[in-house]
Amino acid sequence: MGAVLDFEQPFRERMLGNVIGDMGKMFQQAGDIAEEYQQLMRQYPNEAIDKLPEFIDRIRDINPERAYESLAGGPCEKWIGPVLNIFGEVYPELNRESRKKGLKLCINFLDDLRYDYAQNKLEVIQEPWLATDIVITRPIYWCGYKEYCDFADTHQKWKDFSKGIGSVKSAFWLAMGVVQHKHTSLEVRQNFYERYPVLMERTKDAIAAMAAVYGGRKAVKENISVDEGIDKWLNGVDSLLYNDIRTKIEEKKWILLPD
Repeated sequence: MGAVLDFEQPFRERMLGNVIGDMGKMFQQAGDIAEEYQQLMRQYPNEAIDKLPEFIDRIRDINPERAYESLAGGPCEKWIGPVLNIFGEVYPELNRESRKKGLKLCINFLDDLRYDYAQNKLEVIQEPWLATDIVITRPIYWCGYKEYCDFADTHQKWKDFSKGIGSVKSAFWLAMGVVQHKHTSLEVRQNFYERYPVLMERTKDAIAAMAAVYGGRKAVKENISVDEGIDKWLNGVDSLLYNDIRTKIEEKKWILLPD
């Protein structure tokens, strides 16, 4: 598991930090390429979006003939994840057309992988909007958040829970686990909401998107009303968030690409 991004700092104040550890020459090369991409994203975001596939390929090509991928089950998420997360950092700030362009490029990359290898990449995406737009467009890439629910089950006190959140793979999937009231205590949820307000706002946007899209599909499949479908999908989510989520459903901030 890796570090949680600090969602309470402006994008330009965030640094790549310890996303990639010192695990040999290939990891260092991947880190150097990710840093180069971050600089391009800061200076010329539109160009950086267009060049996302190029930077992903450069990282994959660090490994001669991509031999490592055949052994590891696809591209290493510790190499590719930082580039996806650099794009994810700016994703909510982009206009819808730029978001659509970048989202399509991410999905094109994932579509070339086996579905379970693609899921591994989703596990390390930090930004709620990006992860959600991917999984509502391609539900097969849903990676889930069971590990965070399991952790919460055995850490009901905030003092204990908070010690473990600095070493998670994804801030977003952690937040998705936190809002599951059957697994987390009220103490944990309230403390988490108070300490990570920006992350929680975007996570509520994400839940609203999933509830609307997945709930709508459930309504069609089960021949029930859309509201009933949404309520079924929200079952398990902290009821303290319902009003905000319902408001965010009306805002429709998500992007659902056509098949």
